[in-house]
Amino acid sequence: MVTAAPRLTGVAERMDEPDLPPAELERALRTLARVNRVFGGTRVVLHHLPSLAAALPPPLRVLDVGSGYADIPRAIVRWSRRRQRRVEITALDRHVGTLAVAARACAMYPEIRVCDGDALALPFPSASFDLVVASQILHHMEGTEPIRFLCELARVARYGILVHDLRRGAWPHAVTWAALHVVSRSPVIRHDGPLSIRRAYLPAELDALARAAGWRAPRVVRHAFFRLALLEKRR
Repeated sequence: MVTAAPRLTGVAERMDEPDLPPAELERALRTLARVNRVFGGTRVVLHHLPSLAAALPPPLRVLDVGSGYADIPRAIVRWSRRRQRRVEITALDRHVGTLAVAARACAMYPEIRVCDGDALALPFPSASFDLVVASQILHHMEGTEPIRFLCELARVARYGILVHDLRRGAWPHAVTWAALHVVSRSPVIRHDGPLSIRRAYLPAELDALARAAGWRAPRVVRHAFFRLALLEKRR
């Protein structure tokens, strides 16, 4: 049995750089959204959304933390529109350039409010959202930050939490590197994608982090394309 290498720390991804040129940043964000659609990131969220949102009264209030291009919030809005279900989404990020790109992309989605905020100190009262979603942000964190982050998600969520991220491993790294060099021309995505795999977690590690953060009943679900969902349902 092959054991996954230790998690890589102390290395930043290019998309996190504050001085990334705006055109390069927007190209990377658009590419990442396409990668999410093609390689299952969006599907992970939409797969779990019905069970997490079942029986909740309208409007469904959702917080998307580390929202980036806000492609996940837009997918949730399209999901809700098809079901004629009211939804209100707050898409939070702290990267100034990313917020500007996301706001433009969400211009035709009045259900979405894009706002600035720190994922480690969410600027909202406790239990202020029905569901809290965070996609591919956990692996960016270092030291005690993952536990602090999961504590904050639990604090503001009334009914459900969904953390979607990648799974670490030699095979996921090799496949991701090869796939992104085929489907993406963005040098940022080609650099950051394989690096994200090396900075990601294993299922048991995610479970341990959630329990350390005080989650009562965390559950980790594997998905295709080396994706993981960390869930808690609170009712």
